[in-house]
Amino acid sequence: MPRPFLTARWCDVLLLTFEAPDDLIRRLVPAGVEPDRWNGRTHVSLVALGMRHVRLRGWPVPGFSAHLQVNFRTYVRYRGEPGVWFLREFVPSRLLAAVAWLKFGEPFGTAPIRVRVEEQESSVRASYQLERPELGWHLTMAGSRATHVPPPDSLEHYLKERVLACRVRRDGRLGVFRVEHPPWTVREVNAVDYRLDFGFLYGADWRFLNYASPVSAIFSPGSEVTVYPPVRAP
Repeated sequence: MPRPFLTARWCDVLLLTFEAPDDLIRRLVPAGVEPDRWNGRTHVSLVALGMRHVRLRGWPVPGFSAHLQVNFRTYVRYRGEPGVWFLREFVPSRLLAAVAWLKFGEPFGTAPIRVRVEEQESSVRASYQLERPELGWHLTMAGSRATHVPPPDSLEHYLKERVLACRVRRDGRLGVFRVEHPPWTVREVNAVDYRLDFGFLYGADWRFLNYASPVSAIFSPGSEVTVYPPVRAP
């Protein structure tokens, strides 16, 4: 196994998932990558998380050791293994976004992101705010302090346990990152609140999500995560 490209702790991970048209997903993913399906249906997720103790190739990078991210992803398979395909990723740092785009072809954009985490005796609430405060765009979940590991045949397991991240590199070839972390525990979600303009953020194809109902809401404390250097697909 090669030396890790990135290590970090991902924390307060929120996943809000919607069904998406199969033909739209197939149109967006490249040859060699197949849309993945749960009970015959394709999905997209809005994911908000914090990253702490970030190290690149074992070294901390000043100014990048901790940051927030909001990404929009769909689910794919590459050579039979479960992965994700990022449609768009937002981070607060222009420099971080530029490096990710120029070096790896990652679809990064920049936007102010803020998070507030409130812990009570038996519950935890995490709220991510994206873009300007006056827009009111946010994703908030409240859940139990107690956590559990969902069974392998559950939708939660399918959505959160992905071993690959796929992306078309700037040279036009497919790059595949391997991602490792222990099985994530999840909280029992008891409240979800969100407001976003999916069409504005991700394009007209996604405007229908402004009126759609999510099929899953996951709130995970996260864990240590290891990402290995991208392998070029043949």
